[in-house]
Amino acid sequence: MILNKIGDIIKRNKSFAVVSHIIPDGDAIGSTLGLYNFLSEIGKDVDVFNPDKLPSKFNFLPGFFDVKDTLVKRHYDCIFVLDCSDKDRLGPLVELLNMADVVINIDHHISNDLFADINYVDTNAGAVGEIIYNLIRINGFEISHNTAMCLYTSIVTDTGGFKYSNTTSMTLNIAGDLINTGIDFPEINRILFDSLTAQQVKLLSRVTSTLELYNNNSIAMLHVTKDMMEECGANENDASEMVNYARDIDTVEVGVFIKEVEKGKFRVSLRSKNKIDVRIIAEKFNGGGHIRAAGCTVYGDLDEVKNKVLNEIINHWM
Repeated sequence: MILNKIGDIIKRNKSFAVVSHIIPDGDAIGSTLGLYNFLSEIGKDVDVFNPDKLPSKFNFLPGFFDVKDTLVKRHYDCIFVLDCSDKDRLGPLVELLNMADVVINIDHHISNDLFADINYVDTNAGAVGEIIYNLIRINGFEISHNTAMCLYTSIVTDTGGFKYSNTTSMTLNIAGDLINTGIDFPEINRILFDSLTAQQVKLLSRVTSTLELYNNNSIAMLHVTKDMMEECGANENDASEMVNYARDIDTVEVGVFIKEVEKGKFRVSLRSKNKIDVRIIAEKFNGGGHIRAAGCTVYGDLDEVKNKVLNEIINHWM
């Protein structure tokens, strides 16, 4: 079994790096920090990386302030790449793949292109945190309080608080076992789902005022510009979950949130409820993700980006 083979690599080797994708979400952050804490606790020499600044709301997680965003010029016995469907999503940290004897790719995206020496992709897993949990347990290790906090965060965020269809009985069993380590899961849930800064509330007011509805009110589109963020004293991370406000409108099947990154470059988040595979739409723009949650980068001015994305959704709908 591949997880046993990976366990043997962990037991035999000393130096490791753990990395995940650009624009990290809760699964990327929770799974990488979970594996980082575990490897550290069993005496391994380990570095943890992400190419982008992590959203500050995750700073309660053990190891948060250890994450590096630039390369450390050294050699590793093994590098783990988590929650990353292709190596290009590592951005400038893709060079890490040339700095190890073995590269291990662990993911749950169906679009993963199996770029590593060892690839373990479980598309039935609700989050990569589930896979890291199984890796630890199957190889006879215990899960500490710190590791459990991170893995729970990975799972609860990628399943939308266990609301999304990627939640399985296995997901809930794993979450229960993590809770049994004594983590304060109500407080974790509060931080993740029920806590906003004043800047986020101001920005939310501006963003919801941009609402546009299409296709008999079944497609909702919101956007934010850099000027809007600056006026509210907010940053890109403050807008990371606002796509849900578009999706959650009662008549809507597909929610779209368009965020200006720089002039002529926009990050597009896509969410759907029941019918539309938004991963296919994102892939049209060299993005990716899951059936109900995906993202991509689209170039042009704001109106051009809106029209490009809207046309792809409608074409896919037909």
